[in-house]
Amino acid sequence: GSFEALHSFNPIRIKFILNSIGKSIKSLKILDIGCGGGILCEPLARLGADVTGIDENEKAIMVAKKHAKEMNLKINYKLSNTNDISFEKKFDVVTCMEVLEHVKDVDLLIKRSKKSLNDGGLFIGSTINQTITSYLTAILFAENVLKIVPRNTHEWSKFIKPNKLKKKLLMNGFSNIRFQGVLYNFFMKKWNVVNTEKINYLFS
Repeated sequence: GSFEALHSFNPIRIKFILNSIGKSIKSLKILDIGCGGGILCEPLARLGADVTGIDENEKAIMVAKKHAKEMNLKINYKLSNTNDISFEKKFDVVTCMEVLEHVKDVDLLIKRSKKSLNDGGLFIGSTINQTITSYLTAILFAENVLKIVPRNTHEWSKFIKPNKLKKKLLMNGFSNIRFQGVLYNFFMKKWNVVNTEKINYLFS
């Protein structure tokens, strides 16, 4: 279906998260911002993390709760706007996958994420670079030619360059910032790690 590309992205996302953390994630408190139907939350929970997922889409949260129950997974899902992130407890890791390119205020999301983290915590995510190549690939090709992503999913004006994101992260007190380029092969239906951030990239 329309989330096929996201499902196939999961192995690379999980590997990047584990490598960034550098240790077992068992019992780590992880917040997944923009969790959707729980595509990332479920494998993190299976690996032993204490996972909370938030999304502003009520239907997605209902689907996520239902599927977690069917899979016998204990995941704390909350209906919440990304701009209203506020928790009594803090997290060891905050993940934010394919979210930055959809929000109105990236700075506010980063600021709220930082406040949600324990000292030494990690902010890990993925987004899309703002290049001509990304426009041709993520919008023209993916949405309008192959139609593997619903039309109007993306706005090129909201794509964010790695250097711009790095500046925002530094301004919010983050350090040891790392980027990793990734590329989706439309024909093989597979993601690969690449040495360029021209289109999609992961960050920690």
